[in-house]
Amino acid sequence: MRGLLFVATPGSVVSRKDNNIVITNENGTHKIPIGAIEHIFLFGGVHITTPTIRFATTKGKFIFMLNQFGKTVSVSMPEPITSDYRIRLSQYELLNNESKKLNIIKMLLKIKAKNVGYILGLNESKYNRSLYIKSLINNIKFDTLQEALGIDGNLNSAMFDFFRDNMLPKGFDFEVRQYHPPKDPVNTLLSLTYSVYYSILIPMAISEGFDPYLGFFHIKRGRHAAFCSDVIEVSRPWLTFFAFQLLQDGFFHPMDFSVNDNGCFMKKKALRAYIKIFSERIIHKEDSFLDYSFQFLRKLKEIISK
Repeated sequence: MRGLLFVATPGSVVSRKDNNIVITNENGTHKIPIGAIEHIFLFGGVHITTPTIRFATTKGKFIFMLNQFGKTVSVSMPEPITSDYRIRLSQYELLNNESKKLNIIKMLLKIKAKNVGYILGLNESKYNRSLYIKSLINNIKFDTLQEALGIDGNLNSAMFDFFRDNMLPKGFDFEVRQYHPPKDPVNTLLSLTYSVYYSILIPMAISEGFDPYLGFFHIKRGRHAAFCSDVIEVSRPWLTFFAFQLLQDGFFHPMDFSVNDNGCFMKKKALRAYIKIFSERIIHKEDSFLDYSFQFLRKLKEIISK
């Protein structure tokens, strides 16, 4: 992704040479000019030298250190901190502007409806909801947050129905979306995919100057980063497609999961394989789902700053 440097290959060493950030791992050595980097994201098993941290932060770059699941462990911030506080102020003011908040939610749901419609293939889908989704794309209407939540629920229902009927391989069952905790392998894979992506959105939101905990659509619960739960909706259809495609392509089987009274969990070996695939297809791939979220963050910044 342009401007954001993600390093997720275990054993990688991040260092500095002249005006470049240098990444060395089993795949070779890569040099990236510091001027081409906005912020740096390092996953578990990646090492960075102290002089490199000093060099990057003095150039105004955030360095986010995450574990293998994408959860932020620590942040090295520029000195002085360069994040634009005006973005956060505009974000706070949004809470008291119901009309502007609903317009942003309309924009979010319209984008999500387009992505759901694209996946369903609106002209080919056998579902009666095709016309409904087309109407959302053309002219989405609601007057309250509760109505918006209802539309979001309908989009999710249409999406899950399609994936269950068209991409669910033999040996797997999926009736309804369940979490806290997931009860079956499909729900476990979906929860894992959403959770890792959501965790990565937290440092991305911070790097763009947002408060990740102050949402405009989802309600904050405890340490829940509600803003990131808002942003993930743009990419949720593609994340769901990613999870079902892994099952359809035979990457995972029912034996890769363990079920007990506490829920369903992916076994350690399968989990390591999943993280590798996620890194390759979501983090490092050009034109990945992260681009959708990054573009939405930039668009949102423009809107709330007006």
